[in-house]
Amino acid sequence: MDKDKAKVILKDAINKAFEDGELADNRAGYVGEETISLMAEASLGVLLAVEDVQDYLRKEGLVKND
Repeated sequence: MDKDKAKVILKDAINKAFEDGELADNRAGYVGEETISLMAEASLGVLLAVEDVQDYLRKEGLVKND
């Protein structure tokens, strides 16, 4: 997985969700570029962690290979 490409995709998706009103920023009424970047970085971290856990479980034979 290209992490930089994934960050851009996540950042675009989060930004679009705010623009479309799917996410509301009730704290201050404004979400800046830095906030969206941090959200994308955190989202990528979660995705990579899930992938690592799945790999571990497969190696241990606890889940079937897809």
